[in-house]
Amino acid sequence: MLLRRDPWLLSQSLMQMLYLVPPALMLWRSFSDSSTAIVLITPVIVMAAGQLAGGLAWLTISGEDAADLVTTAPLPPSRVIRAKIEVVLIAIAVIFAPLVMALIFVSPWQAAVTAIAIIVATGSAAAIQLWFRAQAKRSQFRRRQTSSRIATFAEAFCSIGWAATAALALTIPLAAIVSGILTAITLVTAWKISPKRA
Repeated sequence: MLLRRDPWLLSQSLMQMLYLVPPALMLWRSFSDSSTAIVLITPVIVMAAGQLAGGLAWLTISGEDAADLVTTAPLPPSRVIRAKIEVVLIAIAVIFAPLVMALIFVSPWQAAVTAIAIIVATGSAAAIQLWFRAQAKRSQFRRRQTSSRIATFAEAFCSIGWAATAALALTIPLAAIVSGILTAITLVTAWKISPKRA
């Protein structure tokens, strides 16, 4: 409802995904003659899901303009946070489910890997935004990265890490295990140093 009411926020959210178009096109042109060219779709989709999830999670968790009004709701705070995270998960599912469904016709295994990686990347981005949440106005969405550099880098590294893990799972499974472990360590490190944990 918020994105429908405020098209500016929608454009700012989608702008992060547009940054992925040039490198995706360059990779496609470089590997288009290869039999593994279709594999390149997976990391781009996973990275886009992680970035979009981070933006939407910030909007729902930290960018609540009526935070005082929300706290008066007859619900425990944990239920409010859960509802906000569910909204992010639903939005990502609606946007990326058609892409995963299309991949099923090309490669069911690739579709399964992509779906799992999208879920993990989305969950990681939402968790980081939850751990580093700080109340801000929605009008500050463009400058949200300046509120916590650690959260920004953790979110970026996790998105890149899960995208790389998904691509490696389709090409070099043993390397995917290493990449997944390193990305999980990044996520755990972010949790350990997060102010909400302290």
